[in-house]
Amino acid sequence: MRASHFLMSTVGFWLLAVPAHAQERRKVEVAPYLGIDQVVVAPIEGGGDVLTYTNVTAGVTASVQTRRLEVGADVQYNHSFGWGEQLSDQDVISGIVAGRLAVAPGLALNAGAMATRVRTDGLSGAAVRNDDLTSQVYAAYFGPSYAGRVGDLNVNASYRLGYARVDDDVNVGPFRGGGFAESWTHDLMGSVGVSPGVWMPLGLVASAGYSREEASQLDQRFEDKWGRLDATLPISPTLALVGGVGYEDIAISQRSPLLDSNGAPVISSSGRYVTDESSPRQLIYEFDDIIWDVGVLWRPSRRTSLEARVGERYGGMTYSGSFIWHGRNQSLALVVFDGIDSFGRVITSNVASVSGSDLNVVRNPFTGDFTGCAFSVTGGGQCFNDALSGITAANFRYRGVAMQYAAERGPWAMGVGLGYSQRKFVTPSGETVFVRGTRDQNWYGNASLTYHVDRQSSIDTAVYVNYFDASGARLDVLNLGAFTSYYRLVSRNLQASASVGVDSAKADDLDTVISAMGQIGLRYNF
Repeated sequence: MRASHFLMSTVGFWLLAVPAHAQERRKVEVAPYLGIDQVVVAPIEGGGDVLTYTNVTAGVTASVQTRRLEVGADVQYNHSFGWGEQLSDQDVISGIVAGRLAVAPGLALNAGAMATRVRTDGLSGAAVRNDDLTSQVYAAYFGPSYAGRVGDLNVNASYRLGYARVDDDVNVGPFRGGGFAESWTHDLMGSVGVSPGVWMPLGLVASAGYSREEASQLDQRFEDKWGRLDATLPISPTLALVGGVGYEDIAISQRSPLLDSNGAPVISSSGRYVTDESSPRQLIYEFDDIIWDVGVLWRPSRRTSLEARVGERYGGMTYSGSFIWHGRNQSLALVVFDGIDSFGRVITSNVASVSGSDLNVVRNPFTGDFTGCAFSVTGGGQCFNDALSGITAANFRYRGVAMQYAAERGPWAMGVGLGYSQRKFVTPSGETVFVRGTRDQNWYGNASLTYHVDRQSSIDTAVYVNYFDASGARLDVLNLGAFTSYYRLVSRNLQASASVGVDSAKADDLDTVISAMGQIGLRYNF
């Protein structure tokens, strides 16, 4: 059970209403495009040659909001032609899609997907091309949800089918053998309750859920079954005491890797461990106990909500909470989380957190990849930096904090994403087949600023930083950079662009690599 599960049980009493101005919007904007641009990358520090390549892109942006359908999308296919022997041709798919279809009162179908590229050489986040050590990441989900009333009872239910995949060759680099391949996840959750003041001063919600993940690496399996009863006691019109108690049963198991004649794990042609299908399933983590938490819920207005809880799970104290605020054309969200997770479950949950038709996906103009965050002034944004850092097939205790702010005012639009997390790995006793070490930490920050000079031109600026503190023999990596782009309409459908930027990567005792980048391009919008 993740932090969001029990937060839903009490926030459901005082659901954050969608801002009135968002409900009134009705728009259908779909813009396919073709583009071509030329990029040059020159070393400032760390050596290397000047690299040039040409990108040919095809993509679509969409913003659809009607009475029943809401879709936000920014998807791009990029074919990169390398100049010279040092850069080969490369195909990259990147983007985000989020959609919601209301099929009946209270019943909706939800779906979303994302694709991006990450580096698998340990230099997590670095923006300069590395043809041999990059991975293509995909994640998607689909499922129905219901929120309604039966008499005095509030009824909520949802199911989510998720899929995550990493396409790469990890025969080299720090993830040799233990790299994530693919997984399917199932999340089923429901609750029924009565609001405070309906039957009694106290509000009650009974909820239950089941989660399951099947990962291909060593036939790994995760199962989580939980049920709980939550209470809400208002002590003022804006403040309530909350608490809950329940039971949770978590089990993580896997098979052993196939060993060669020397007793070493066999590595497949794709660089991953070969599963010994005849080996018994080994239980590598188990939690089976009572869970409880208490806290406060503060809601001074329809646009603002704060919840903070402290309790006991996983054999120790846990802390979680959220702060959500919707202003006019701006939003702020802060979440403190604590749970047992994996890359597959984290990335699909991140995709499912994206919503709204006003997504602002900031792309790196030199690679076409998005820089890690999708911002939304209606509160449906999400940063993926943390999930994409140090991808591994291991499960882990996942704790941290994440913040996102987005705003639009006149010709200005901005977004800020910040976060910190710690991953304490769950591995079989005496085995280190997935990770060599006990825990990782990751800090990240993204900021973007757009200024519309006039109807024909605009300026985008973005800065990013990511510090990945790895355990064991893996590299600690500091990556930071910035870029500025100028866009100008040449005609009604033709847009020209020019960009300059700098990217830096520092890994442990290795020399710092700093690169300057430049780009010019044309895009035709249909």
